[in-house]
Amino acid sequence: MPYSLPVLIVDDTEICRMGTGLLLESLGFKCHLAQNGFDALARFKAGRYRAVIMDYDMHGMTGAECVREIRKLEESTGSRLPVIGMTSHNHPSVIRKCLESGMDAVLPKDCPKEDLLDILEPLIFTRSDNSTG
Repeated sequence: MPYSLPVLIVDDTEICRMGTGLLLESLGFKCHLAQNGFDALARFKAGRYRAVIMDYDMHGMTGAECVREIRKLEESTGSRLPVIGMTSHNHPSVIRKCLESGMDAVLPKDCPKEDLLDILEPLIFTRSDNSTG
């Protein structure tokens, strides 16, 4: 499934960024990496992505805080970039915070690549306005 679509991966742990990037590249996506929420916002403003994979628990700015900022920036454009939260916290309150922040879906960090693709693919291909970023 070669897509060559740009996806932004945001995680403050290098091994997680690299692992998610390798997984998505094996599926044909072109991955860009951000090491925290502040870096993600800068890349969002400068780049054009088809989706974001966002860690929930990051230092400085949580994934939920970052997504809220992304959603504010999108208000002027009328577009909405798909954001999938990734977390090692499987507690319902964490998942609720992710979804309330504007994330479209939340998956555990150790999910199989098929689960990630099953969530990512429809979000990317069912939105006509997702090329903002």
